[in-house]
Amino acid sequence: DLLFSAPTTPMSRYCSLALAALISLPGGESLLLPAPAPHRAAAVAPLAARRVSMAYNPQPSKAKPRKAKSKEPKQKVKGPPSAAAQLQLVPEQTFYEAAPSITETIIPGLSVLTVVGIIPFGASLARQAWTRYKITNKRLEIKSGFQGKEVVQVTWREVVDVKWLRRFGGAAGDLVLTLQDGAKVEMRALAEFERNLNFIMAQLGDGVAADSGFPDGPAREFEERVQSGEEPPVELPPLSETEPAPTGA
Repeated sequence: DLLFSAPTTPMSRYCSLALAALISLPGGESLLLPAPAPHRAAAVAPLAARRVSMAYNPQPSKAKPRKAKSKEPKQKVKGPPSAAAQLQLVPEQTFYEAAPSITETIIPGLSVLTVVGIIPFGASLARQAWTRYKITNKRLEIKSGFQGKEVVQVTWREVVDVKWLRRFGGAAGDLVLTLQDGAKVEMRALAEFERNLNFIMAQLGDGVAADSGFPDGPAREFEERVQSGEEPPVELPPLSETEPAPTGA
C-alpha cells in the first residue's frame, strides 16, 4: 500500500511499477530488505557466559607449598685429621719403665753414720721400692706414695717447658716439666738420663724443645755417639703381637 500511495509523477510511477514487479517475483523481498547479521546475534549470546565472577577471601590460607625432599644421601665433607686424632691412631709403646736411679741412695746412705741421716736414707729406699717412672710415645706416668698408689699421668702435648739437671756425670738427672695450666711435674734421679731426655724432647710439641734450650752440650755429644755407633739409637722397640691395643691419649 505504501508503494501505491507515493506521488503519481511519470517517473515515480515507473519506479513503483518496477518495485511491485520485483516484489511479486519469488524471493524478491530478500533483494530489497537486508537480512539480519547472524554473527551479531551470536556474538551477543556468549557475553553472559564470558562474565567472570570474582570474590575476596578475607582469610587467605597460610599453608606454604611443600618442598620436594630429595632422597639422595648427603655427603659429609671431612677435613684433615688433627694432630690429636692422628696420635690416637698410633699404638702406645713403652720406651722406658723403671724405678729411680740407685745413685740417689748414695748420699743418704753415707749420712747414716749420723743420727739425722737415717730418715733420708729410709725415704730413698722407700722411693726405690714404690716409685716407678714410665715413659711411652704418648705420655709420662709416675707412680709414687705409699705402695705406689699415687699415679700422675701427663700427655706430651700438655708440656710447654722442660728444665733438667744432670747428676753423677750424667748417669742420672732430675727433670721438671711445666704444663699448660702452670702445674709442674718432677722426676728425680731418672736413670739413663741422656737417652731418656733425648726421647722425651722428641715427643714434645713443635718448638718446645728448642725453647727449653735443647740440645745443650752434653746432649749434642750423646747424639754424636749415637751417630758414630757408640750408643744404640734412641727409638721404640719393635711393635710385637703382645703389645697392648691402642688407647686414647
